[in-house]
Amino acid sequence: MQIFATFDYTTLLEIAITELEAHGVSSIYAVPLDLRKEEPRIMDSMHRADGMSFIDKGMILAFMFATVGASKGFVWAWGPVIWGLIGAGTGFALGIAINGLLYLMTRRKNRSALLKGKRGDVILVVTCHEEKAAIVADILWDHKALGLAKTK
Repeated sequence: MQIFATFDYTTLLEIAITELEAHGVSSIYAVPLDLRKEEPRIMDSMHRADGMSFIDKGMILAFMFATVGASKGFVWAWGPVIWGLIGAGTGFALGIAINGLLYLMTRRKNRSALLKGKRGDVILVVTCHEEKAAIVADILWDHKALGLAKTK
């Protein structure tokens, strides 16, 4: 029987491995996962999206500024259409600028987390007899496994 478990790369993983070896399980295979090395793309396609949109705040602010510009344009010199378009352009540009600043701040924070020594997850594969499967699963859960799967 094989048991697959995922762990954060911490000392709890090392303690779990030594405890498994103390219980007579010797077929243990640990695979560390690499962290992402490339920066995520700024523009999303229809088939791949990361949930971050650059134009959502721009569209909302364009609508709000266009509404205010068109309503005030009845009183101002150039009329409601021109002031509505000016308000829409201003709101859209402001929204894009806000999203750009937020993106740069989160990217800088994520990069500093990588520089602080953040390590990837580890997949642990344990091969044992069926009668030891419950003990192995309990040991892995006790040492903060993120997930666990059993195969026969």
